[in-house]
Amino acid sequence: MRMRYFVGVTLFLLSLPLYAVQVEGLYSAKVAVDDQSQGARNRAMGAAINKVVQKVSGRQSVLGNAALQDVLSNAGSYVEQFLYKKRDKEELGYWLIVRFQKIALDRTLQQFNVPVWGSNRPAVLVWLAVDDGKSRYLINADSEGMSELIRRSSSEAGLTVTLPLNDLADQQALSFNDVWAGFSDEVLTASQRYEKKQVMYGRLLKRGRGSWSLSWTLANVTGQSIANIEQSSSIGAVIQEAFAGIAETLADTYAPHGAVTENVLKMDVNGVASLEKFVRVTAYLSSLDMVKKLHWNQLSNGKVTLEIVLSGGASTLKDVIALNTVLIPDFQPVPIIATPTVITPNKMGYHLAVQTLYYRTN
Repeated sequence: MRMRYFVGVTLFLLSLPLYAVQVEGLYSAKVAVDDQSQGARNRAMGAAINKVVQKVSGRQSVLGNAALQDVLSNAGSYVEQFLYKKRDKEELGYWLIVRFQKIALDRTLQQFNVPVWGSNRPAVLVWLAVDDGKSRYLINADSEGMSELIRRSSSEAGLTVTLPLNDLADQQALSFNDVWAGFSDEVLTASQRYEKKQVMYGRLLKRGRGSWSLSWTLANVTGQSIANIEQSSSIGAVIQEAFAGIAETLADTYAPHGAVTENVLKMDVNGVASLEKFVRVTAYLSSLDMVKKLHWNQLSNGKVTLEIVLSGGASTLKDVIALNTVLIPDFQPVPIIATPTVITPNKMGYHLAVQTLYYRTN
C-alpha cells in the first residue's frame, strides 16, 4: 500500500504545471581531483559542501559566514555517499561526486539562520542577446557551447532554466534588438507560450580582450522586475555571477530570512469533491519542503480543513503555492455571527492567533 501511494504521489508531482520544477541534485556536487588520495578527497569535499550549501540555500553570500564555515570544515561528517568517475580522455584525474545528508545539513543551516529552499522552485526562461565582437545572436536551446554553459551555471546556483526554441514563432514574436534593448513588454509577450513565471533577459557583451559584461533583468508575470550588471574577465564567470544573483533574488521570495521559524496555520480548501482531489491536495502540500506537518480535521460538503506546521510565514507559503495551479486563492467567507479567534499555545507557553488561508482546488 505504501509503495502504491509513493508511486501515485511521484506521478502527481511529475504532472505539476511548469511554473515550477522539482530541482534534482541539490545535495550533490562534483569536484575535479588529481588522484584518489585521502588528502585530495578531503579538500574536494570541502569545496563540494560549499557548492551544495549555495544550491540548497540559493545564496552564494552565506559562504562568507565564518562561523558556518568553521562547522562545515568537517565536511566528511555530512557525507552520505561518494564515488569517483574518470574525467574525459583529454583531461587528467577524476571527478569526485559527493552526496550529503539532507537532514544533517539542513539542521546545521537552520542553526545558523540560513533558510533552506525546497526543491520545488520556479523554472526560469532565459532570453540572452550576445555580441561577442564577431557576431550578434540570441542564445537558444541549440546554441553550441553557450547553452551548456548557461545550464551548468544555473544548476550550480540551484536553478533550472529553459532556453527558447528560436523557431518561427519565436522569431516572429521577438528579435535580437528587442532583447538587446530590454523591451520588457515584447519579451514577456513572447514568453507566454513557455508558461514560465520567471523570465530572465539581458545582453552579453565582449568589450575587448579579456573583458565581458552581462546586463540582466529578472521579471515575473506580474510585471515586477530587478536588474543588475556583472563584469568579469571570463565569460563563464560573468554568467555564473549572474545566476548566483538571480538565485539570491528568488530565494528572498521563496525562502526569505526568518523562514527557519516554525509557524502554525489553518487552511480551508473548497472543491475537494472526491478522494482523488483530497489526495492531490494533501500530497502536493506535503511535498513542499517548508511544510513540516500536515493534519486534516474535517472533510465535508467538498471542503477540507487542514492544520499546517511550516518553516516560515504564510506569505512565503502563498508565493510557493502560486508556482503551481493545484490550488487557487478563494474568497474568505464573511461570517454572519462573529466567531472567536482560534488560538494555540506555542513552545514558550504563549498563545498566538492562528491565521487561516482560503483556497480552492483548480
